Amino acid sequence: MVSGLRRKIGQVESEGERIYYEVTGTGPPVVLCHGLGGNHAIWWQQVEAFSAEHTLIVWDQRGFGNSTTTTGEIGTVAATRDLVALLDHLDLSCVDVVGQSMGGWVALGLALKQPGGVRSLVLSTTLAGADQTHVDRLVADEPDRTRFNRREHPVLSADFCREHPDLGVLYNQISSFGSRPDPAEVLAIMAREGFDSAALNSLPVQTLVLMASSDDLCPPSAMAGVAASLPHGALLELDGDHSLFYEQPDLWNRAVLDFLDRT
Repeated sequence: MVSGLRRKIGQVESEGERIYYEVTGTGPPVVLCHGLGGNHAIWWQQVEAFSAEHTLIVWDQRGFGNSTTTTGEIGTVAATRDLVALLDHLDLSCVDVVGQSMGGWVALGLALKQPGGVRSLVLSTTLAGADQTHVDRLVADEPDRTRFNRREHPVLSADFCREHPDLGVLYNQISSFGSRPDPAEVLAIMAREGFDSAALNSLPVQTLVLMASSDDLCPPSAMAGVAASLPHGALLELDGDHSLFYEQPDLWNRAVLDFLDRT
């Protein structure tokens, strides 16, 4: 464990919104983009591991955590523009970017928008770049979130919540931060904000497509198609569920850090 890491906290103006971020550690910069159930705080099990040898940037998308949503415009395309503004603010011209679930849309969007500014890309348990049929199914299967208790969450496995009820409670508490947009609305917007297949086929960025064997939200078969569409895509399947980064942080951290070291 790394002790005494210095943390910089700030906000950057972007299109009428204030985007919250935290920077920890020193070394090559790595940006983590959270999913629909998270925000910057959901990465609490990654900060120590990544900051040991990297400058780690975690941030909140519009309406999540400490970021505002005053303009009413939400979605991953807007979030990608916010990420560009954040990187400009931090004077970072080339980063490794990691996107989990919804965050994969933002990470992939950044790589397509500014391929020269992305050293490597990690798409973790996400349907970003997947065939539209898989994305439509995800929208159609949006769960009734009112049936979950404080120890469960739709993106956490039932076994994990049963064995670690305290971490299930913590996930729900972190997820409650901010004025988070309605999940169904966000998913519907994501379904409309697809990616051009020709652009994916020519993306020059080294990419790790990281999937979980028991992930029903983003099944391995769908993610395999994403890897196949990327000329520099590498596929890695780990044993686990959708929120690998939260349920098995050591396994997830090692897989991502090993990829960053190789690239």
